[in-house]
Amino acid sequence: MRLRIAAMFGLCLAATGMKVRADQLHYDWRLEDGVEYDSNPGRVERIEGTPSQPTPPGSALARFVAAGGLYAELGERNSLALSGAFGGKWFTASQARGENVLVAQASASDTLRVWRRTHAAAALSYYDVFQRRSIELPDFRSLAPSLRVEQALGKPVLLSLGGGYRWFAYKPDGAFSFHAPTAFVSIRHVLPGDLLSGAADWEWSAGGSFEARAFDGAACTASGCEQSSGNPRHHDRFWIGHAEWSRTGAWLFGSGVAVHVNQSNSYGESLLRGLLHVRAVVPLPVELSLSVRAEVVATRYRDPLTFLQPVAGLPSASIEDESRSTLRVELSRLFEGRFELGARYVYYTSAPASGAVEFRRQTALLYFAFLDEP
Repeated sequence: MRLRIAAMFGLCLAATGMKVRADQLHYDWRLEDGVEYDSNPGRVERIEGTPSQPTPPGSALARFVAAGGLYAELGERNSLALSGAFGGKWFTASQARGENVLVAQASASDTLRVWRRTHAAAALSYYDVFQRRSIELPDFRSLAPSLRVEQALGKPVLLSLGGGYRWFAYKPDGAFSFHAPTAFVSIRHVLPGDLLSGAADWEWSAGGSFEARAFDGAACTASGCEQSSGNPRHHDRFWIGHAEWSRTGAWLFGSGVAVHVNQSNSYGESLLRGLLHVRAVVPLPVELSLSVRAEVVATRYRDPLTFLQPVAGLPSASIEDESRSTLRVELSRLFEGRFELGARYVYYTSAPASGAVEFRRQTALLYFAFLDEP
């Protein structure tokens, strides 16, 4: 398998006229298979003051993920990084089979050192969801090329800035598809510790991004989203600011905050969202590893809440990212450096938001993985 991967990548490089030595080629890959239980596969919300709807029962499901990455140094000044993943879910309950989904993801970046501490990189990211098309399902495709410049300010500080473009296709309804220029900036500061003496590495980072979305559909009003000559196109200006810090040593601990602001001309889309997350990875006896992540999400909408109109995809939309507060606990153990057995529990809730909408969902997963990281 190793020789096959290296040979395939070598052929790709040869086709482009690039040369790379074996010691400059690094790769990793992972195959994961598991069984899971989902208490709310349809992600049904309870709405106060409306007639109660029958809640679909929970369902068991099978899931798999295949992922891998390649990194190659193309000479002294150039490097190439590729990564990809493919996964899916299949529910056993007949009422939940409409939630069956396949997801494909890929990214590529080519980095060139243009000065002693200055790098320029071209990148491309792709994300695609394949699901039975319904206006309620997150069935979409995202394609985003970008350019960035990285400037090292001494050894421990890295400043990055760049921009790009994003094409977002919402498959069930083209009115919610958009294209958007993007811009971003970030700073990262690493304080290396002497790990041999037990000291830890500390890192903090901060940044912001902007996305100006021009939708294919018309802007909504309080009475609906009809397209007419007098109704303007739907436009959003989505701003994100974030800050994180982490400690890496015998155990890992980190936390961060983020603020999302959407300035929209469409009814029901303008919002202010705050996020706070805390994460930790702790080694346990008998070579077990415990990881915990908690995220609290609170959202405030400018317009009164409405249940009559579908909602467009979020900037980081994913089948696992529901903009809910979550608690995730995972216990795993690695055998012989290549086999991993683990269990994962995730709890989703609409708290701490107080209002007419209540959401709860729980998932429990038992998985087995095979990985190769030379």
